[in-house]
Amino acid sequence: MALPNGSRTSNNINNSGADGETSPLLRGETQSASVHDSEATYIPSPDHGKAAWLFLAGCFVIEGLVWEGVAAVGTTTTGVLYFLSPAAVLALQRWPSHRVLMTALGLGMVVLSLVAASFATSVTDLLFTQGAMYGIGGAFLYNPFVFYLDEWFIERKGLAFGILWAGTGISGTLVPLIMEWGLENYGFRIMLRFWAVVMFAGIAPLMYVTRPRLPTPKEGTTRPLYLGFFRNPTFWIFQAGNVLEGFGYFMPSIYLPSYGSSLGFPPLPCTLAVSILNCASVIGTILIGSLTDFLHITTVILISALGSALSAFVLWGLATSKPVLYLFALVYGVFAGGYAATWAGCLGEVQRDSRDAEAGVVLGMMAATRGIGAVVSGPLSEVLFKFRLGDASLAGAYGTEYGVVILFTGITAVLGGLGAIERVRIWGMDDGEVESIRQIRWTHEDMR
Repeated sequence: MALPNGSRTSNNINNSGADGETSPLLRGETQSASVHDSEATYIPSPDHGKAAWLFLAGCFVIEGLVWEGVAAVGTTTTGVLYFLSPAAVLALQRWPSHRVLMTALGLGMVVLSLVAASFATSVTDLLFTQGAMYGIGGAFLYNPFVFYLDEWFIERKGLAFGILWAGTGISGTLVPLIMEWGLENYGFRIMLRFWAVVMFAGIAPLMYVTRPRLPTPKEGTTRPLYLGFFRNPTFWIFQAGNVLEGFGYFMPSIYLPSYGSSLGFPPLPCTLAVSILNCASVIGTILIGSLTDFLHITTVILISALGSALSAFVLWGLATSKPVLYLFALVYGVFAGGYAATWAGCLGEVQRDSRDAEAGVVLGMMAATRGIGAVVSGPLSEVLFKFRLGDASLAGAYGTEYGVVILFTGITAVLGGLGAIERVRIWGMDDGEVESIRQIRWTHEDMR
């Protein structure tokens, strides 16, 4: 199923040339007033061609470096990156002509934050550099590419977002191992400076191929902020499931090592379980993302939610041996790791009802609510550990101190399927009724 793009410009100027690489855009008066260059410009075709796939490959690398840089500099940055997403995407929507500049400034701030953190002498210094500076820089470095990807991929948008987000899984497997080795041998100051070099050397050259597909608006161009999709019940139904799933999503990656240790496993198998989970999430994001291009998004959400829940209830709940623990990490990584890739399909449904909703803004809001789970899951799990399901006679992990955490993970995974209510909401309507409701909503938005 091709994802809709509402009335976005990228849906109106996708004419491909015979070679599939570029297409001429003959601009009228409106176009020539808002973009640079001469009377005609050439726009690469979406979904196909070398330029599109080079763009996606570059974004894949940047995704991994920015978000796994969080692992290098500390967990505080995770919350800052998530929660700053709405402010960043609104600024990027308001001033589209400055998106490339904001990306460059974001990279500079990220690199500077890592170098500055290497000279820190207090916790306050680290909170300012690792937390605030990296978080702000990372938000403006990363989020422009979400806007651009919506231009580069239209029919294969779900697959593209899945590949993009898979970058975190790959780097999540490699970066912790590199950092652990470096910290033991060189200390945190040298490793922070090393990572600053990696970030600059890895991202700066890629900015050449990760440019927007469509012509850049003229300098000084501003657009009105559009949050009309906040009045769209479809958006809030998807958000509800996204928030609830996020509360439990991070629990396995946090507690698999300590759970394995409680079973008497040595450190290496425990670390291996987390690595399997991260690798499986790469498969999951690409698989789940690609499914959103062909299946209704509510079906994909249910697949992800039920697969995650069953793996937690059955595999983790009964895991008392290394093979079963590894199997849980694999299955949970595929189904739960791919849940965020459903956002691409959620975006398509939101844009069906709210034509002017921009991808970067909608996904930025979903990332922010996902951040609630990232920040809350740690303190929440400490509370959960104070409770027990029963005595040690219960099967598998349910009789241990991890029982409540496992149960909570499975329940939140089920609640992540709340997005399927969107299908139930329109079940009683025929296509004409649904289209009438959309026409009424579009009319109200136009009147505003």
